[in-house]
Amino acid sequence: MRILSNRGLGAAVLLMASVTAHAGIDCSGSHGGFRFMTSDSWTGTDKLEHFGVSAPFGALGGWLMRDTDHPVIYGTLIGTIPGLAKETLDGTCRTDGFSPKDLFADALGALTGAWLAHWALMYSRDSHAKTFGLQYDNVF
Repeated sequence: MRILSNRGLGAAVLLMASVTAHAGIDCSGSHGGFRFMTSDSWTGTDKLEHFGVSAPFGALGGWLMRDTDHPVIYGTLIGTIPGLAKETLDGTCRTDGFSPKDLFADALGALTGAWLAHWALMYSRDSHAKTFGLQYDNVF
């Protein structure tokens, strides 16, 4: 039960932090309806910002799900939630819209963060000790 409450707390922190940490929340106009952005580009600093902000959320999600069978998949899903919330908010802005391309950049960043956390972080515990550190191989 303690693990479940720690993971729930971690998910709540992710959701609360997403509003302040996610780059580009700019809805100076009023809200109403739901619209998709159609004139969005696949390139530019906006996509890099989405990728860069989502990668730590994916890493944290992968870390929270490290004891499951699929920590990278679950970490990616958890790490994409802040981006989905931000894009949903953008979809209700009259001056902006929901961007599937931004959401893709968010998901790619979360996947990268979750994979790096799974690949590079080591955590083990037994009855006598807990070990936390960086793991590495001589094979790339």
